[in-house]
Amino acid sequence: MKPCLLHVVLVILYILLTTLPINTNSLTGDLVEPIDKPFVENYENRELNFITVGDWGYEGTEPGQTVTNQYKVAKAMETWAQYYHDDFVLNTGDNFYISYVGDHEGVTSVDDPKWNRIWKGVYKGRLAEIPWYTIAGNHDWYNNITAQVDYSLNYDSRFFLPSTYYVRESYIGPDKTKIAWIHIDTDIFYYNSTDLEETEKIPLKQQLKKFGWDSLQAKEDKLKWIEDRLVEQQNSKWIIVVGHHPLVGLCAMQYYMVRLRPLFEKYRVAAYFSGHAHTLQLELAKLGQPVTYFLSGAGSRMEERCPGQDWGVPDKVLGFLHTTINDTVMTYEYVDSTTLEPKVVYKGHVYPRY
Repeated sequence: MKPCLLHVVLVILYILLTTLPINTNSLTGDLVEPIDKPFVENYENRELNFITVGDWGYEGTEPGQTVTNQYKVAKAMETWAQYYHDDFVLNTGDNFYISYVGDHEGVTSVDDPKWNRIWKGVYKGRLAEIPWYTIAGNHDWYNNITAQVDYSLNYDSRFFLPSTYYVRESYIGPDKTKIAWIHIDTDIFYYNSTDLEETEKIPLKQQLKKFGWDSLQAKEDKLKWIEDRLVEQQNSKWIIVVGHHPLVGLCAMQYYMVRLRPLFEKYRVAAYFSGHAHTLQLELAKLGQPVTYFLSGAGSRMEERCPGQDWGVPDKVLGFLHTTINDTVMTYEYVDSTTLEPKVVYKGHVYPRY
């Protein structure tokens, strides 16, 4: 083959190989490893409005219910998102649960019917137009976590999960105020090997081993990645971290989670958003502790709490968190969506790093 023709063939092959969708269902750890380079977003508006919701993927009903928990929260979210013309959803994980006999945890593939039934089929209006910046919860790891990454990369980027660790930079208004968002996977920090001997958690143990995340060195590597990103983002007006497992009260004492709060406080993170515990709770920033720790994990289930919170809803409350952030302040409100008449139950504010 002539050199010039060979060159053309190689170029065509390169284009095909780099543009065709990748089926990550068959891949191992490469697409769950951290992405260092930030994803950059520019907004003309001087403020961002967003909803934080977690643990929303349970479509089952409680005894005596005619309307599912998920539906009630979704309808309230739709109302708030429309009113504020929200920019995105912060999704704190546990996206797909077992909801009935014969169902499965997580998703099995990018073609799993749950994508349409539990996500697209439930969240309507403005919620169906904006990105869902996503992290994975333990129930997502109980099945095919790479299928969720694959779905994000190759099927619907609104479900934004390019990897299990990634960074976003939002620049807002004419002054380009910088907001850094560091999305992390906390499953590696929350569970020790004893925890993962329970039957339902064995798939998580197997997946962590498959990806090489089952060693102490892997945990240290992920902590180093988080610290490196915090160092890089020190010029940001706001630094916000998003993870699945909470750091409110005594929940911060779980296994390797104890290493996160000192990091966040050292580098003056403004806020940490989480889910996992199926409730709405808050630990406020205070003297010597500059971080506000948010918990919004009541998107479809109602149980579990973190002792030691500064504020929290009573037992058996559904809901979500709504936030507005600009150059000078972050205002937030927790919304009780237990009934079809949602109401604000707590309001507050957070100030930027400088």
